[in-house]
Formats: sequence, structure tokens, C-alpha cells
Amino acid sequence: MTQPVNMACLHQAHADYYQRTVKALPSTEYDEAWPSPCEQGEPNKLNEINWQAVERNPKGTFDELANALETQFPDGLNTLYGDFFSGNITAFIDGKKIELLQAWNADDFDRLQQNITGHILMKRRLKQPDTVFIGLTEADDLLVSVDVSTGQVGLEFVGKKQHHVLADSIAEFVDCLIANYPE
Repeated sequence: MTQPVNMACLHQAHADYYQRTVKALPSTEYDEAWPSPCEQGEPNKLNEINWQAVERNPKGTFDELANALETQFPDGLNTLYGDFFSGNITAFIDGKKIELLQAWNADDFDRLQQNITGHILMKRRLKQPDTVFIGLTEADDLLVSVDVSTGQVGLEFVGKKQHHVLADSIAEFVDCLIANYPE
């Protein structure tokens, strides 16, 4: 049986973290031409808009992309990106801050699929195992990625193989992120 990916709990932990640390919902730069159902209120004087994750209906999937790339994505990838519209999530693992990428709106979900396609094609040209990037670290060119064949979440430098495993699955990774929010 596959362990569920608890994105609702991760989104709540992220929102709670922001409420504790900045006394507000997370915010991002406002772009009138790039609306999202998760926007809350009006932009502030810095042209930032607060946001809160919103459940998608219907949920997004990468099934067609997997078929086009002749691969099968690991369990949990659809849930990670397809269950909510959201801004990127600030999270912590192994004492390091990461930014977990999310889809802001339906067009962003489509753009994400294009970026995943480009990343996988690059990995194939380099004759490296297929990975899907899911986040960024504070270090230049260091990505959080999922190994397509094993489902392990780890770190890789752009153009290099995954070199450090953070979790054995997306579900385990999300659980670690939830558990690692500072109090």
C-alpha cells in the first residue's frame, strides 16, 4: 500500500509558520496578468499579495506527460503538484531551508510540465537517471529532485546525478518537512 502524501497538512504547517514568524499569510509578488485562486485580499504597497493554498477541482495530473515521456512517475508526484494551487512553500530539512515549488494557477501547472520535460530530456542527453526537480535550496544550482526510477527525494546539482538522499519517497519527504518547521 502506498503512503499518502499529506499536502493539506504541509500547506497548513507552512501557513502556521508564517503566522508565527511574520504574523500574516505568506505573500508573493503580485502580477495582475497572472491571477491565482489562492490570492487573498489586495496587493500591499510593496506590490505583494498574500495567498493561501486552495484545493484544485479537478485535480491536476502528470499522466499524459508520463505517457509522452514513456515513463511512470513515482507515487505522490501528482498529489505534490496537482491537489492544490499555491505559492511556493518555504520548508526545512536537514537543518537547511528549501523552497518547494508549487503551481500558482492552471497555466503555471502547464509551465511546470514543460520545465519537467526539459529537465528529463537534459538528464537523458547526459545519460543520467531521470529526475523531476521539485524544489530549490539556498545553494546555487542545487536542486531538490525525485529519482523517477526509485522515488527517492534527494539533492542534485544542475547537470549532475542525484548525490544525497533526503527521503525514500515523496510522502516521507513531505512528512519530514511538516515535522521540521521551527516552533
